Amino acid sequence: MPIYGENEGQGKYWNEKPGQSWVRHDASMNERLSSISDILFEGIDTAGCHIGLDIGCGAGSTTKRLHEMLGPHSKVTGLDISEQLLNLAKTAEKNEYLEFVQADAQSFTFDKQETDIAISRFGVMFFENPVKAFENIRSAIKPSGQLRFVCWAPLEVNEFFYAPLNAVMDITGVSLAAPGKEPGPLAFSDYDYLTSILKNSGFSSIKIDVVETVIRTEDSPEENASLLMEIGMGFRAIKEAQPTPEMLENIEKAFIHDGSLRQQDGIISYGATIYRVTALS
Repeated sequence: MPIYGENEGQGKYWNEKPGQSWVRHDASMNERLSSISDILFEGIDTAGCHIGLDIGCGAGSTTKRLHEMLGPHSKVTGLDISEQLLNLAKTAEKNEYLEFVQADAQSFTFDKQETDIAISRFGVMFFENPVKAFENIRSAIKPSGQLRFVCWAPLEVNEFFYAPLNAVMDITGVSLAAPGKEPGPLAFSDYDYLTSILKNSGFSSIKIDVVETVIRTEDSPEENASLLMEIGMGFRAIKEAQPTPEMLENIEKAFIHDGSLRQQDGIISYGATIYRVTALS
């Protein structure tokens, strides 16, 4: 039985058709997000850390990387609400020191003050009650233990989001409501709002770095377009617009054309800006 905790809407989303798309495209998304994974782990202080936690771990690439950093006998738990992504993680990795748990981090009962370091790559923006969720995550971290995560900065500084979105809106004539603070990839894009959540949930020594980077893929424009039809803001706009088959064909052609314009030396690139957050429990 799926464990959705206090986030039933997200539980259904990540365990039904949209979540299955992320399973199919896991390797492709890890390629695209490799520079962001590097930013997540850059300069991270793991001295004396032996127990780790990965929130919203997906198929576990960052969980495994954290385990490698902490050492072969460290214990690292990956937590996610998606059964399909966790099954992919478990299939890919057999290690007695790695554990993958299906749960909602907002309501999951953690072992209190056990974790040395908790991380997340784009896995913490989907809570119904962010302050409650971060209070719960903090309960798992030892006093003065570290939280480190990355989340998206605003839509207008992330081409991977706004380029497909604009293409869909141009073709369908349907506007997608500006993302607010509701659960979703851009829920923490307001710097001050993000800061307030962390303060109100009891974290200290909060540092938020604004980092510009690039999302890259060696996929062909056609392969890239296929992914964008199923993942990201363009996909969300397609769901909202309910386009005709002819519009769908034109959207995919627009994605292919944009990818071709972005491709240099076999690499398609999108500018991206993220927040890298470090805090202490």
